[in-house]
Amino acid sequence: MADAIVKDLRAKGDAVWANLVYQLQGMEPYLDRSDAPGEWTTRQVLSHLLSEPGWNPVDKLKTFADRDLPVIEIHPGQVTVSDDRRAMTLKQFVEGMDGLRRQVFAHLDGLTDAQLRRKARVPLLKQFLGTEEIDLPTYVGLIFERHWSDHVGQLAKIRKAVGLPDAK
Repeated sequence: MADAIVKDLRAKGDAVWANLVYQLQGMEPYLDRSDAPGEWTTRQVLSHLLSEPGWNPVDKLKTFADRDLPVIEIHPGQVTVSDDRRAMTLKQFVEGMDGLRRQVFAHLDGLTDAQLRRKARVPLLKQFLGTEEIDLPTYVGLIFERHWSDHVGQLAKIRKAVGLPDAK
């Protein structure tokens, strides 16, 4: 069962990843461009997807529990573009995000059904899901399928604004 759950998450995550990579083709010269004034630039979107410098997604996943659930606070709309990230190339961003993604799935591959059922409380999600208690597969699915996918749409708008053809 755990294998099937992780396989499904990976397939959906891979589809979003492929779309993200397609959207980024030809975007190197446009890292600091947005689709409209006041909107995030490509660099900001990619920095946001990498999360805070030094953040390790597996460390967060390891906090999920059977009881005494950890609280995961999510603050939407926040982005940190550190000096290091201001100097990053598109290739470095892609490698960084791919590394995070691979770490998450490598961790999930080693979990049992019981471990996948561990939960955390994510207060932000109550307004969307009707509950703040979510299990690991739901959390990972929301990160890759929902969150990353939303930002892929943002990158598509930037592509259009800078005059690049639709990604295929």
